[in-house]
Amino acid sequence: MILVNGNVDEKSYQKIDLVWINDLLKDLTSCNLYITLVARTEKSQTSVRKYKSDIFLWLVIPYAEILASEDTKAIIIDTLLNEFYRLERYKELLDVAELRQEIQARFGVELTV
Repeated sequence: MILVNGNVDEKSYQKIDLVWINDLLKDLTSCNLYITLVARTEKSQTSVRKYKSDIFLWLVIPYAEILASEDTKAIIIDTLLNEFYRLERYKELLDVAELRQEIQARFGVELTV
């Protein structure tokens, strides 16, 4: 199960479609992966941590790019895929290569619909 939430501000709030990203990712793994999309003016760094069998990814999205774009889906997916290397240390819980391929396949289908 993948659950995505947001840590956004007034400017980026309307640019992040959490319903779409949750629908896209929710059933791709049986591992509990919680992703927080961060789009704020305050400086923050992408990080990952594990607690018991849950993995938490604090994913910082390029703020200026989010504000400048009308459709931010590609920015979000690109950032997510580029930061997946951070999850590889938890390979006993999560197959990162397979997850990456599934997301790319689903996102490709999403664009053609």
